[in-house]
Amino acid sequence: MAQPRLNLQAISVLLVDRNHYSRALISQALRGFGIKHIAPCENGAGAQEYLAQAPVDLCLVEAELPDMNSTDLIRAIRRLPTAPLRFVPIMVLSGYTQFRTLNVARDAGANLVLKKPVSPQALFDRIWWLCRTKRAYIETANYIGPDRRFHDTDPPDSAYKRAGDKTENVDPQRIAAPAEGASS
Repeated sequence: MAQPRLNLQAISVLLVDRNHYSRALISQALRGFGIKHIAPCENGAGAQEYLAQAPVDLCLVEAELPDMNSTDLIRAIRRLPTAPLRFVPIMVLSGYTQFRTLNVARDAGANLVLKKPVSPQALFDRIWWLCRTKRAYIETANYIGPDRRFHDTDPPDSAYKRAGDKTENVDPQRIAAPAEGASS
């Protein structure tokens, strides 16, 4: 199957990773995708300083930074007063993808979590997914970030309860069972 084509030359990426070798490998993969503007940072403070001066289109953040946790950096980005930057897609890179790590990153406002070591194919696939998937951003007192619901599926009981839900309710029992009095 042919690779999808994306023109990524105009986007800028903030890459925050404490490991110089990891930053170099990911930067090289990003350059291979055609991305020309990559801002590498080794800690959260450097990332915040960079974001105060220049906007970015994508953030790649390691889960464990030397000076702060990635969740603190993500929450700081999501609470910035400038509208375009607070809605930037954020991808967390982690060597430890336990369920707890995934939940904490998601609850902080990350769009995706990607397991390290990152292959160029996996990184490209996630960037492609971010480009083609539009998710609403939610802002509440405790959470600012992408809508956590991915699927446009029916409720588990197939009963729509809000006025804005689908207008036609189909009873799954009626579909599965033949109507009473019907001959087979």
